[in-house]
Amino acid sequence: MKFVLVFVAFFLLFVSVFANTSNKNEEKEEESKSVALVENVNALQLTGSVVDEKNNETLVGAAIVVNGKKYYSDLDGKFIIPDVKAGKYALQVELISYEPVSMEVELTTNQELQISLQQK
Repeated sequence: MKFVLVFVAFFLLFVSVFANTSNKNEEKEEESKSVALVENVNALQLTGSVVDEKNNETLVGAAIVVNGKKYYSDLDGKFIIPDVKAGKYALQVELISYEPVSMEVELTTNQELQISLQQK
């Protein structure tokens, strides 16, 4: 009988220690989530659309290159570049059978662009 009581006591002690460490891990995860949210407060969003210069029709699948990363215009010719920090950026916009366009954009707030491409 003493053996069973000692075993149960050790088991309960083990469970309580394990529960404490898992709570500490959860607290650390919550703390890191809070820090990530604060960092994203300074992030901006660059949005816009790509259109044909001559007839103003939206262009699907245009590549917008910012800092070496490519984004593409959707079926409505619109694009979204999320989590951009304030500053100057060089944009390169390309689409087959259209002249590529290079531009520099200075972001201080969320910004929306309309980029016109000319057919070759």
